[in-house]
Amino acid sequence: MKNTKLKYKLGLIYLVTSILPIMVLFSFSYFQIKKMLMEKDTKTIQTFLYQSTEVVDNQIQIYDNLSNYISFNETISRIVSYDYKSNYEMYNQFVNIMDPMLASLKYFHNDVNKVTIYTDKDIKHDETIAPISEISGKWWFNDACNKSDLEWYADNDSKILFSARKMPMLDKSNMLGILYIGVDYNKVFDTYTQNIDDNYGVFVTDENGNVIYEYSKFQDEFQDMQLDYGQLANTGNNSKYLIINEKSDSTNWTAWMYKPKSLVIQSVQPMMTMMLVTFILSISAATMAILSLSKLVTKRIGKLKDNMKEVEKGNFVIWVKKGQNDEIGELIDGFGNMIVRIQNLISEVYEAKINQKEYEMRALRAQINPHFLYNSLSLINWKALELGENDISQITLALSNYYRTSLNKGGNTLSLEMELSNVKSYLQIQSMMHDNNFDIEINVEEQILQCETLNLLLQPLVENAINHGIDLKLEGRGKITITGKLQDGLVYLKIEDNGVGMDQETLKNYLNQNSSGYGAKNVNQRIILYYGEAYEMKVESGVNQGTQITIVFPARKYQG
Repeated sequence: MKNTKLKYKLGLIYLVTSILPIMVLFSFSYFQIKKMLMEKDTKTIQTFLYQSTEVVDNQIQIYDNLSNYISFNETISRIVSYDYKSNYEMYNQFVNIMDPMLASLKYFHNDVNKVTIYTDKDIKHDETIAPISEISGKWWFNDACNKSDLEWYADNDSKILFSARKMPMLDKSNMLGILYIGVDYNKVFDTYTQNIDDNYGVFVTDENGNVIYEYSKFQDEFQDMQLDYGQLANTGNNSKYLIINEKSDSTNWTAWMYKPKSLVIQSVQPMMTMMLVTFILSISAATMAILSLSKLVTKRIGKLKDNMKEVEKGNFVIWVKKGQNDEIGELIDGFGNMIVRIQNLISEVYEAKINQKEYEMRALRAQINPHFLYNSLSLINWKALELGENDISQITLALSNYYRTSLNKGGNTLSLEMELSNVKSYLQIQSMMHDNNFDIEINVEEQILQCETLNLLLQPLVENAINHGIDLKLEGRGKITITGKLQDGLVYLKIEDNGVGMDQETLKNYLNQNSSGYGAKNVNQRIILYYGEAYEMKVESGVNQGTQITIVFPARKYQG
């Protein structure tokens, strides 16, 4: 974003302040209308389903009353249970009394298509009387025998709907038989087909979840949106379908109705199209306005940028035209005044460069002495090797490498690998000076060896660890550990010793000491000056617990 041109930034501001609010308003309107349509259709479906289920309940209640009338009718019960002396006598009772009673009931309830009393007698008379053996193998028989209340049964495949119940004897002591009343399946459930809308489906299930009725009304182009009950049962509330259910008060049936949500909001599409056209026209008009304003603003800024480019090339002799009395005009005037000041400072800068060259010459002359030192140490090394003095040779090489990396050709930074080489040489010399009475362990990840670090970052800290930690240790062998790793783009270095450590008062003043014995202050100041205050050194210590120093700095490759 920092490197983005102004005209693109203005475009982004325009997007945030103009287009996005319009888009939010458009989206909000769309979802509000969609929500209202969903709520409206949900309420409509709920009302339709409730009213349809109530109609079915009323019909079922009529059939229940009819069943109760027949079951507890003393005349019918006496005719069915009586032991007749002859078939003629029985036939006379059936034809002259019971048949007219049942026929009149069916006449006033023309959707009742069958009334049959099944008894344990081996008697069959038309459809009104039949032996119970005819239904003993039916899937609903045991259920009807075991329940005292009236039960309704439906079969979606065969499209039948009937009730079956125990019919008691006159004295209520035993079961007279099973009363079966069959009704017109389609007439009962036809109320669910009376919805004026298209593209919906209905299921009616019993208490066990079995489908006893189903109906769908979809236009040809939406036939693939139909569901079977298995799909409906596995469809959650967040599905593509609006699903409502209503439980019957008279039966244990549940009516389900579903409708695709995409078809619910289909009616709002013309309105949304009109809103979209309005949205596009508004955006186009706003875009033309912002482009004109952007051109007006960036033209003057572009001229100012061209003048700055000339200054970048070193041309300070340019004429800056006075700007208008607005913020950009003030910026142009300020730039012109700055050019004048720069021209006045050029002579001062020239003088400073002369002084700098002089300092560089001094530094170059100072490098002559290190070359003499390296040559002398090299001569000592060869002489030691000729005499077989390997210890002298090793300490000479270590000393030579130490000064070579310490002086670092006058540079302030070097690679971490070179800095580790410096501290290894220093530790090798110190180890020989201390009769090898402490151990050294260096474990640094290879991936950070080429990272840039400050020259002489570790040596003062290692020197402190020896002089003020290990040398004061009365018991046990000393140890210095240096570890390094890369984490989240940062280099983590730790210098640990198992020396005598520090109490809290000494630890508090550790980074404030000015004595040469505590070079940690100098190291910490150099870290802060070079990397910033966020990367100061962290010191942890305790009496007889050793000291641990942690240094953190950004991981960037050494370019020297």
